Order: sequence, then structure tokens, then C-alpha cells
Amino acid sequence: MRDGLLIGDLSKKFNITTQSIRYYERIGLINPPKRTESKYRIYSNEDESKLRFILQAKQFGLSLDDIKELINLSSNNIRPCEHLKSLLERYIRDVINRIQKLEDFRSQLIDRYEQLEVVVNHNEGNICKIIESESLK
Repeated sequence: MRDGLLIGDLSKKFNITTQSIRYYERIGLINPPKRTESKYRIYSNEDESKLRFILQAKQFGLSLDDIKELINLSSNNIRPCEHLKSLLERYIRDVINRIQKLEDFRSQLIDRYEQLEVVVNHNEGNICKIIESESLK
């Protein structure tokens, strides 16, 4: 009797591919699992917990490098809470900046659209001149 999950079972449990699990193993996010006599991977409860953490951290937008750093801190009995907090603060700032850039871009598109409406409604020249006259910033 085996004690743990086969890679296919783990894959189904978390709805990810077996290739992803092998990749996480290859880059050191998950320790190499025990093997059966026939060389099948058997993942422990600890592996399952790490995979759950990896997937949750990815949902927060953390990179695999960031996740690996947090796992390493935790493996060295260092609580990674402060480090996680600073990572999330950085991601929040990045998201705010991206939102601002998208809002600026939206404003530019609205302006262009309104210019096109004037041209189309008044049959004033070639529509493409508006696009050619000013490049989008």
C-alpha cells in the first residue's frame, strides 16, 4: 500500500497538469517525492501542502522566484510574513501603476473615437488622417 498521492491524483486534486507539478519539482519548489518500486512518484501530505501554497501564492500574483524565496525562508524556520507583506505591497503598487496607465490609454482612445465621430458625421476628409496625424501615446 502506498502512503500518498500519485502525480495524476495530485494533478486532478488541484486541477493542474502533471507537467506543472514536475516543473515545480525540477525548480525546487517541491522536493523530489518518494518513489514506488516501479518508480512512480508518491507525493506526501507535505508536498500537497506546498503545492496548495504555491497555487495560492500565484493567485496573489507572486512569481515562482518569490514563492521559492518564501518557501526557503520557511524551510529555514524563518517566518516569511514580513517578506510576504513587502512583496504584496510591491505588487499593489505595480497594479495601481498599471491601472493608471490603462486609464490614461482609455482616455486617449475615447478622445480618438470622438474625433472619428466628428469626421464621420460631417464627412470631413479621410478618417485615417486622424490616426496618422497624432500617434497614440
